[in-house]
Amino acid sequence: MSTKASLPANREWLKALIVLGIAALGWIIPAPAPMTPIGVRCLAVFLAMIIGWSITASAWPSFLGLLLFPLTGVMPLKEFIAMGWGTDVMVFLILSFAMISYLEATGVSRFMASWLMTRSFLQGHPWRLIFMILFAAYWICSLVNTFIGIFLMWQIVYSITESIGQKPFDKFPTIMIFGIAMFGALSLTAMPWGGNAIVNLSVYANIAGESANMLEYILFTIPYGMACIGIYLLMAKFLFRLDVRPLVNIKKENIDHSALEMTAEKRTALIALLVFVVMLLGPGLIPKGTAAFEFYQRFGIAGILLLFMAGLLLLSHKGKPVFDFPTLTTKGVPWPMIMMVSVILAIGGTLMNEKTGIAPFLNQNLVPMLSDLPPVAFVVILIAVVVVLTNFMINMVVVAMFLPILIPMAESMGHSPMLLSFAVMLASTNAILTPAGCAAASVLFPNKDWITAKDIYKYGTPTVIIFSAFLIIYFFISMFIIY
Repeated sequence: MSTKASLPANREWLKALIVLGIAALGWIIPAPAPMTPIGVRCLAVFLAMIIGWSITASAWPSFLGLLLFPLTGVMPLKEFIAMGWGTDVMVFLILSFAMISYLEATGVSRFMASWLMTRSFLQGHPWRLIFMILFAAYWICSLVNTFIGIFLMWQIVYSITESIGQKPFDKFPTIMIFGIAMFGALSLTAMPWGGNAIVNLSVYANIAGESANMLEYILFTIPYGMACIGIYLLMAKFLFRLDVRPLVNIKKENIDHSALEMTAEKRTALIALLVFVVMLLGPGLIPKGTAAFEFYQRFGIAGILLLFMAGLLLLSHKGKPVFDFPTLTTKGVPWPMIMMVSVILAIGGTLMNEKTGIAPFLNQNLVPMLSDLPPVAFVVILIAVVVVLTNFMINMVVVAMFLPILIPMAESMGHSPMLLSFAVMLASTNAILTPAGCAAASVLFPNKDWITAKDIYKYGTPTVIIFSAFLIIYFFISMFIIY
């Protein structure tokens, strides 16, 4: 009995030793100038973290990461923790999970899934249903918030999975969970007012000496995102061989109609969700210079959510609080995921710390390589390098690194500097293959109750390659049409 009970612990110890062994390589491998020994150690620890998170569902790799990164000499533990837990992203994540838990507890998630499955134009058409889920994910993430779009659509997929008699890790939920996260990643640059897009376009304006055309930006990014949804559907059907027969058999009479009954709790939750979405859209709707706009500027997205939660907590129904915060956070917040995200956020900033020398190393070695290429090869290699690097570095840092290189070179090669800059911005969101790739990846990898790291690589690798290849073709087609 005791032997059997100790086996899982022994396996975890073995995994931990492997992770520590990989991290230790950073103290052995010499640093190629101008990268510093600290930079090599950080890269080795980062690789060790990726492997650790991939081979266990436990939270111990996150705790190891908190200890190993300060050991590299890049910064003290206190600063490293502050880079993760000290951001408004963590506040937003925890409160978002509480909100999603509230929607689940009131039955709103099942209501939305059942409502979607009972639409006549989707009945007997599983690929239309899948398209609608991915379409909604892309637009909610683009217009509202990446995390909200992902969590909300994941909840709908969970409910549909249960309705068709499937379970976590089956092919349908796995492909959908990955796909939703993938389009959450692409949404980061879909609209010019998105967080990544604002920074990217500001960098472009500073280097080019003029602002980018916002209409051209949207006309370039949105068709690409919509086309990628179609490509992903084709991949799911012909490459991943997704069996959609369980979805074909969904009939109105087979759906639990109690989920469609509108109760007072559901009505309140739906109204709360609508108010929440409107508040998140506020920065794009409110005129600049107003008091409301100043509030958004001062408090950011976390402040919006705090205000929303404060109002929700004041509501009661039949003498009971509408929003039971302690219960919802206890049941709904996946703390191992939160712990992992906090480390991932800190890693993103750590790798670009000036003590590592990683950025100068990349600039020194990439610029000569790109400058000697013919025009077509220049675009192909540029996109490929950006896609690889963006899975290990902060997306906006990668864009900021390459725009000073490509803008002067593009015109001499016969390319539009603006369109090529847009293409690089889109390429920087194909960042789903490592936990630190982007915001979507930071919550995809920790979702170990529904998807494994093995499946993320299985479906993610071909998806990123095909989307990137399509982006190159899409760029040249756009060049031909416009110029």
